[in-house]
Amino acid sequence: MVEMVRELVEKSAEVDAEDGEGRTALTVALAFGQEAVARALLEAGAGVNAGTGRRPFHAAAEKGMVEMVRELAGKGAEVDAEDGEGRTALTVALAFGQEAAARALLEAGAGVNAGTGQRPLHAAAMKGMEEMVRELVEKSTEVDAEDGERRTALTVALAFGQEAAARALLEAGAGVNAGTGRRPLHMAAERGLVEMVEALRMLPGAWFVAAEEGMEEMVRELVGKGAEVDAEDGEGRTALTVALAFGQEAVARALLEAGAGVNAGTGRRPFHAAAEKGMVEMVRELAGKGAEVDAEDGEGRTALTVALAFGQEAAARALLEAGAGVNAGTGQRPLHAAAMKGMEEMVRELVEKSTEVDAEDGERRTALTVALAFGQEAAARALLEAGAGVNAGTGRRPLHMAAERGLVEMVRELVGKVVDKKLALFERGVLKAGDVLHFVLRGAVLEVALNDSPFEEAFTELPAGGEAGEWVVA
Repeated sequence: MVEMVRELVEKSAEVDAEDGEGRTALTVALAFGQEAVARALLEAGAGVNAGTGRRPFHAAAEKGMVEMVRELAGKGAEVDAEDGEGRTALTVALAFGQEAAARALLEAGAGVNAGTGQRPLHAAAMKGMEEMVRELVEKSTEVDAEDGERRTALTVALAFGQEAAARALLEAGAGVNAGTGRRPLHMAAERGLVEMVEALRMLPGAWFVAAEEGMEEMVRELVGKGAEVDAEDGEGRTALTVALAFGQEAVARALLEAGAGVNAGTGRRPFHAAAEKGMVEMVRELAGKGAEVDAEDGEGRTALTVALAFGQEAAARALLEAGAGVNAGTGQRPLHAAAMKGMEEMVRELVEKSTEVDAEDGERRTALTVALAFGQEAAARALLEAGAGVNAGTGRRPLHMAAERGLVEMVRELVGKVVDKKLALFERGVLKAGDVLHFVLRGAVLEVALNDSPFEEAFTELPAGGEAGEWVVA
């Protein structure tokens, strides 16, 4: 292809013309590792800084083309120019693990703190390039600078499980509480890192790292060093909540022993995280330490509701033992969550403890409607046996939901319940015999409709003048 390039140039081809992505032919050649073609273009006068899109320097850095990097720098390439993501060629080289190219860029004067997007130090930390991390921090005073996601290089190293790079950063003085986004403590708690702590035993601020790692003895040793054990991440969660959310029980216990608040955090609470994961012993422990058993999350759900919504029956029972309210929560209720998951026995247990069997959720649905919406017939029957109203709710009605789901037997049961109600009213003298007969006849016609017609068209709401929530044949 080299000869073709030379021939095209001789025929007056625009050597710095751009493609649809704003790249020149030189950038494209380098992006595909075509060094000979790139040299032919340079000989023909291709601009080393040309192009409104990606620059040649970034392409050579990504491919690890060390000699080409040096040549471009020698021809006046802007060493700290940024790509569309705000990265310099040095950051790109490091992000792709091209250490030799990165060193060539440093020799050419690349700035270790340059770039408005990902920083070189963050890229080296992400790739676990321990020696490069050490070299960069020696050249920079911005060890705790944040990237576009408000993370420090230490947080990035921990996020990618790069323990050696994290150690190098800590030894260089990286702040364990630094960053306005995710904190190192939260990230390590999420990752469940353990082995790293032993190497950090005597470092200033190692307490945070030890807490992240779940090393109980280390936490006791470092507890007096002043780390912010209840510091929040960008979502208002403490490290304890994060540890529980990722099932890191050892980390959570270390944090509790270090004094982590069981009710701390303006976002999600530890109790909710433990409930979701079904961590029964942790639920009991948090309750014993004074966790607010009926505190709500951002969706108005208590820990009991969360446990049930995730099918964690054992955790739900532990919460009930701890005094969780069966009617608590301004969002989804415990009974609705149990109905949604089809937890028949739990439904029976909850209705025994509550008089609000027909309470509505945020969507104006009763637990019976929810059970039917999710096709949970056993739970629906348990609710009916407990006295759930077949016409209750100001939103979708149980009968319509059963019809929509195609639950034929459940529709028959619901209709039967309405007929029984009418007969009871007749016996009490509230309804006349003609009214009851008319209603029963409509039920007979509906039975035929159920057998012969498309299900959703078998009934409609009663027209104006009828009792709200009743049905008639379409």
